[in-house]
Order: sequence, then C-alpha cells, then structure tokens
Amino acid sequence: MFCKMQLVKLQQDYSTVDSLDAQVLAVSTDDLEGAGWAVAQQGLEFPVLYDPEASVVKQYGVFNSTDEGRALPATFVIDKDGYVRWQYLGKSTSDRPANSLIFEQLRQINSGPKS
Repeated sequence: MFCKMQLVKLQQDYSTVDSLDAQVLAVSTDDLEGAGWAVAQQGLEFPVLYDPEASVVKQYGVFNSTDEGRALPATFVIDKDGYVRWQYLGKSTSDRPANSLIFEQLRQINSGPKS
C-alpha cells in the first residue's frame, strides 16, 4: 500500500523528474499480474520492473526474507554511469522519502562535475 502511494506521488511530480533529466524505474517483487494491475490502476508513465524472484532487490541488499519475500522500502538515485549516488533505506513499510528529498539529491548530482 505504501509503495503505491509513493509511486502515485512520483507520478504526480513526474514533470519535475523529467526537468531534472532523470527517470524513474520502480521494481516490484509482485507477480506480473499483481504489479501490472497496480500500474494500470495508477496510470504510471514510468517503467516497472517485475521481479518476482527478487533477484534485483537481492543485488541491492534490500530483500526482506521475513516479510514474504517483499523488498524493504528503498529508493536509489543512480547516475548515468550506473553508480549509486544516494540511497534511502526505510526503517518500516511506511518509511519513504519525500519527493523533495529525492529531487534535492538529483539537483546535487546535476550541479556536480560532469564526467
């Protein structure tokens, strides 16, 4: 439920994401049917990676084996070279970063030295 709220908020602010020359990629450990339904219901314009085996969330160290294989709430800002430049790891299912905090990180990356 909380991840859906975060996705809706990101969708509402997607013009800001776009203006920061960034993209959103959500990762869902739900099966394709469940995650696809959520995407359609919320009208998301950004891609959602369906990862029912949790291989991506395991690689990023946010697999939660105690909660039916769901991912821990996490947000990563990854630069164009594929490096994680910032991460927010939630302490509970409702602990998600505000969009303003994510956008602040994107602005800092954009204002930094270009590679």
